[in-house]
Amino acid sequence: MSPAAKAPARRVYARIAIVGILVAIVAACSNSTPTPNQTAQPTGSPSPVTSILGATAAPTPSTTASASLGPDGSSATASPSRSLATASPSRLLATASPPRLLARPGSTRTPSPSGSSPTPGPMALGPVGPPSPRPGVSVTIVAAGDIACDPAHNVGTPQDCDQAATANLIGALHPTAVLTLGDNQYENGTLAAFKAVFDPTWGKYRSIMYPAIGNHEYQTSGAAGYFGYFGVSAYYSFNLGDWHLITLDSECSHVGGCQVGSAQERWLRADIAAHPSKCTLVYWHEPRFSSGEHSDATQMTAIWADLVAAHVSVVLSGHNHDYERFVPLGAAGQPDPSGVTEFVVGTGGKNHYGFVKAPLTGEVVRNDTSFGVIDMTLGPTSYSWNFVPAPGYTFTDSGSANCVG
Repeated sequence: MSPAAKAPARRVYARIAIVGILVAIVAACSNSTPTPNQTAQPTGSPSPVTSILGATAAPTPSTTASASLGPDGSSATASPSRSLATASPSRLLATASPPRLLARPGSTRTPSPSGSSPTPGPMALGPVGPPSPRPGVSVTIVAAGDIACDPAHNVGTPQDCDQAATANLIGALHPTAVLTLGDNQYENGTLAAFKAVFDPTWGKYRSIMYPAIGNHEYQTSGAAGYFGYFGVSAYYSFNLGDWHLITLDSECSHVGGCQVGSAQERWLRADIAAHPSKCTLVYWHEPRFSSGEHSDATQMTAIWADLVAAHVSVVLSGHNHDYERFVPLGAAGQPDPSGVTEFVVGTGGKNHYGFVKAPLTGEVVRNDTSFGVIDMTLGPTSYSWNFVPAPGYTFTDSGSANCVG
């Protein structure tokens, strides 16, 4: 082949080689793994520190219970307490991670620097954990109020000061979260008292604990011991599974009142509007309705009406050192299928108060002799409850119901 003929052939071969190289490059690029973009974490409501290790089935939506009132107002039937040693292994187990800090209720989520101290008072900081359990699963809570005796008077177990026994129930039940219903530490809720009695008992579960404040905490100026120990706000909210939970302060004079238009009442209505949920649980210290020693907490009238209007399902309280359960009640305290079901669980261990009047309208179960905790399973559209007595007691109450939202 002449040199003139070879030149075009070389150009053809070169072009073929270039095309081959380009094809190889494209193939290599298409097989490589791209680096994922990092997504910023959402800034939602406080969520408990939990780890999903399993899930219970949603409770059967019925309204049966294992205890009812006899003619004299006492429990007519009491089911034997369940064996804690045989608790279902599919329960949601809590992690031991300490909570982070979140700005006061209603504000933007802004974690505080590690090791910073919360500011005492209603503007204090509160706990935030990893994202809550995904919707569509059941979660569990354990709750009680009126818990730890004053260090100077921490005697009389098991008739009084049985806070260690009720704390041990938490360890046996493995809840997703623990709610305290006020008067967590007697007599004055000082930080020293919290560290001496509450901390080695109920405080073992502080990483999953969402407390409410009581009147005894305010016997220390500004409730400094409570806010200093827990690092929470006077009122706040968080999500747990499909449920929205709200903590309020029933010591109304310390937060500007609880009447219509008060700061807490306005915050409550705004929080409910911002978190529409079929299932909502609210808890505070002094019960709106009670036949116990302190009777009704009438200062919570406007807030109770707000909860009825918002179709809240459950309210938990303490203050009276007894256990009481009501049928769903309307704004005026009359039975109403679309009302709010109230539980009084002032059975955390301090001591007992006797009832001062006959059962109130809608009050279907009550007991003033047992320490224990309420164990609740919160499902996507329903809930169940079981009062678990401390060792030495046999009273219990259990049942289930649909959410009213």
